[in-house]
Amino acid sequence: MKVVGIVLAAGGASRFGEIKQLLPWREKNLVNTVVETAQIAGLDPIIVVLGASAEQIRATVPYSSAQVVINPDWEQGQSTSLKTGVKAISGNVDGALFLLCDQPQISVNLVSSVVEEGLRTGKVVVPVIDDRRANPVYFPAVCFPLFETLEGDAGGRQIVSACPHTTLIWMDDWMARDIDTPGDYLDLREHFGL
Repeated sequence: MKVVGIVLAAGGASRFGEIKQLLPWREKNLVNTVVETAQIAGLDPIIVVLGASAEQIRATVPYSSAQVVINPDWEQGQSTSLKTGVKAISGNVDGALFLLCDQPQISVNLVSSVVEEGLRTGKVVVPVIDDRRANPVYFPAVCFPLFETLEGDAGGRQIVSACPHTTLIWMDDWMARDIDTPGDYLDLREHFGL
């Protein structure tokens, strides 16, 4: 079974005020931390979708770790990055897992569990943490054509109902957090002892 990891890292981080993808997290930056998590979980290939500050971020991503693709339309919303990532998939794969660059704390255990559930059921798998839909989300390859219908900033939620889908309950609410503001970043760093 082959599952692609697509790391969404194209945003301009307007609420944060600096290049969020390059913020330090342990020995790496945010984008490379998420790439490493995807690698350890066995996702292959790994595609990193960049947009804002693409050249600065690309310079930090080792070519041996991931394929970098540029989304020229990143300002039009997350849907354009999802489409860019899916278009970059070559060859036969069973599905794709979408990971967010601003969630460096996502565990290999969560990534692997979502992928295993997706491969077992053949369905879209959405983690549910603290009664809220969370990430990362798995899409089986049969759903890939639907990505062309996406618009705006709503992401893959627009097409989940058009595919067979299920949820995976996850108990660690820290896995649902993301980094939108400097305060979010400091809270996560403090919680994970960084």
